[in-house]
Amino acid sequence: MLGFAAPAGVFAGAFGRDQVPRSVDEAVRWLKTHFHQFLDNPLLDEVEDRGAAVRRSLDHWLDTVAESVVHGGPSTTAALRAIDAVLDRKNLVWAAIKGMASGLSRTVQVALVLLILLGLVLGPVLLVIALLALLVAGLVAAIRAATR
Repeated sequence: MLGFAAPAGVFAGAFGRDQVPRSVDEAVRWLKTHFHQFLDNPLLDEVEDRGAAVRRSLDHWLDTVAESVVHGGPSTTAALRAIDAVLDRKNLVWAAIKGMASGLSRTVQVALVLLILLGLVLGPVLLVIALLALLVAGLVAAIRAATR
């Protein structure tokens, strides 16, 4: 027990005018008593129940989000990768494309790679064919113009 007396005006705001404690021990006892009364209040039980309900709802929502992330399709994966890229200040379009590709099944990924390779191989050939078609169209137009 601390045996020194506190100045009379120190605790006047926390206590009524007629309840100013004469020592720190009295102030501690008063605080303990009122704190226990506060803890026994039924309103506190209601707040605790509401907090538990909010915690359960939040846990359920987080489980739902985690489930959709784990079993989500390409669009979910792409969206999550894009959000992650934005938070890391990276290119969100490239991250979304990579996320979409990683969310696809293996057979679709293989088909996509083959399609890209086919486009890369046939791209120059198609470009040459298009240029030859333009050259033939130009020659036909020149011959028609010369025969008129």
